[in-house]
Amino acid sequence: MAAKKDVLSTTMDNSTVVFQALKSHTSHPRTDTKTSILTIIRNAYPDLHITEAEQSRISLFEYANAGKATRHLDSEFESFNATRKWKSVGERVEKKLNPGRLTDEYRFARFRYEWEGHEFLIYYVTFKDMLDTEKRIFYVGYPRSDSNIVEGHCVETDKLLLAVGKWTSQLHEEIWVFDDGQWEKSRDLWKAVSGSSWDDVILDQEMKKNLIEDVQGFFDNQALYAQFAVPWKRGIILHGVPGNGKTVSIKALMSSLYERKDQIPSMYVKTFENKCNGEQYSIRQIFLQARASAPCLLIFEDLDSLVGDDVRSYFLNEVDGLESNDGILMIGSTNHLDRLDPAISKRPSRFDRKYHFKLPAEDERTAYANYWRNKLVQNQTVDFPEELSPTIAKLTDGFSFAYLKELFVMALLSLVRGHKGDDFEIVDPEEAAAAKEEEAKAVTTTPDAPAVPEPEVCQCSKTCTDCGKMKEKAVKEAAEASAAAKAAEELAKQSESDVVVVDVPEHLQDNVLLRVVRHQIRILKAEMDNTKEESWPSGKKRVGAGGMSALMMQREMFRRLRR
Repeated sequence: MAAKKDVLSTTMDNSTVVFQALKSHTSHPRTDTKTSILTIIRNAYPDLHITEAEQSRISLFEYANAGKATRHLDSEFESFNATRKWKSVGERVEKKLNPGRLTDEYRFARFRYEWEGHEFLIYYVTFKDMLDTEKRIFYVGYPRSDSNIVEGHCVETDKLLLAVGKWTSQLHEEIWVFDDGQWEKSRDLWKAVSGSSWDDVILDQEMKKNLIEDVQGFFDNQALYAQFAVPWKRGIILHGVPGNGKTVSIKALMSSLYERKDQIPSMYVKTFENKCNGEQYSIRQIFLQARASAPCLLIFEDLDSLVGDDVRSYFLNEVDGLESNDGILMIGSTNHLDRLDPAISKRPSRFDRKYHFKLPAEDERTAYANYWRNKLVQNQTVDFPEELSPTIAKLTDGFSFAYLKELFVMALLSLVRGHKGDDFEIVDPEEAAAAKEEEAKAVTTTPDAPAVPEPEVCQCSKTCTDCGKMKEKAVKEAAEASAAAKAAEELAKQSESDVVVVDVPEHLQDNVLLRVVRHQIRILKAEMDNTKEESWPSGKKRVGAGGMSALMMQREMFRRLRR
């Protein structure tokens, strides 16, 4: 052991030689950097056996960070390239108080690496050849001897790489994410998913039960598939309008599969796009890793956007070609099922089952209101009786789960800011319609907003004061006021047609939360209506999402007409 360490110590001087040779290589035209680096290091360390390993498959850094080995950057060796990065530490208050910590993102560095009584010399190098993706490579050196080189490989190095490779292939509170042509483990996505539960997913109970059984049953019944000689693979499509539970259901599935005794890894595909090799290369890498990780859940969110016409055939060949996809359960989600090619959505043995996520019915809206009620059960400042949930469900006909969530968030924030029920004018819809009818009459009869006859254009060259005629500018203003009044009246009728009439129990009439909720419902309904491009009575288009809502414009018109 001492002799081996002496060999390592006497070879440390060659680090500068390696670094200078690499700098020379990267400043000239070249075709194969990987081979050049391996040759340079082997020439610099003739007494060491050098083995090359890719970080993506054998992550020596992560293995050491997990406490399985130790690594030390050679402090005397300053010929390394790295980017110094700041990272926040802690959660919430602690994050504000803690100054954080600095880490290094290495491009070229050398380490001493200790594992199970053995010491290795390791170079870490990143590089990028033209028209290729970035490579991250370890070069592992270990002293040669007559007995430790078998068939050209070092026994001690291979033992290390086997242990690290197996550990790297597993997920450790992580989720595989495919982006920019490569797979990487994401701890952040795992944190976002790990707290998800089916208890937080409000769906039609029968559909929810079938979806869970389909996914869990697939991974529970490998033997049954084999018994009936059926390929152990499956595809599911979740489709429907946005905001109705597709993404939250996927998160709950990922979390529940991670919690199994035989943990099932989740693999999330962000995009097929990559800068160098094209989408076909990405599709190939996706399925290669999925087959290596099977059994696994392979997720394609927004499937209609991912699979374009130019790669559809290649994608289908990977899904249902000659190679085995045993153990792979694919889930694709889409907001537009009609945009999916029939070869994907309707061909058996590819995506077999489809689940339609519709707008929630009244029962689901009641369940969702109860979900929020249970979250607030310990809150003494919010009076949320059980009978309030079905009332809110009736008032929110046509709301998606996303809008229901926004409704409760807005209502609770209003209460937090100190608003009370009296802050909002909430009246019965019939009373509101009658009031607006009276208001419309007032617009055309009161002195403040008189009915405007067809005016005559004054022909005088001087400013008229008492001729009883109107100048051209006044004619234009009167015409605009008349058009605005008509538009406001039409919008008022249209807005009232969307109002849901609900009999509220007498003991809930003065409930502050209900008053606030009803006020926010009116705002959200105007917003939902505003996301559609429709024609105004005057022929002009209404403002799209993000502009002034129809209801706001109506109020502004009335305000101007009252001046």
